[in-house]
Amino acid sequence: MNNEELLEQLESVANFMRGMQFDTRLPSDAREALRDRAIDLDDFVENYSNKNMHQNGA
Repeated sequence: MNNEELLEQLESVANFMRGMQFDTRLPSDAREALRDRAIDLDDFVENYSNKNMHQNGA
């Protein structure tokens, strides 16, 4: 698996977690934790992508 595929999988996980935050069967603190972690994953993917773009001269 190359880096691009790995980043796509991380984005998919973040989207899954973001969707789970709306499941009212989960306690509110768990939903908040899912939301926060999805945001962390989004930030990681964005920062990694930007870093690699600059290193590759894009």
